[in-house]
Amino acid sequence: MEEMEFKRNLYLEAQALEVWLCNEQGQIRFYNEQGELEQSLLVPNFTKQIKR
Repeated sequence: MEEMEFKRNLYLEAQALEVWLCNEQGQIRFYNEQGELEQSLLVPNFTKQIKR
């Protein structure tokens, strides 16, 4: 997970508005420059769980 945190920070430093990370269980977490978000601010109705 350390690699994903590193990549997330790179995207945010490059001025990404949001970063979305999906884990192996399909759970999506959203981040912006303030930290983790409850949901995407850009696409508020986007699912937080991808179903297999």
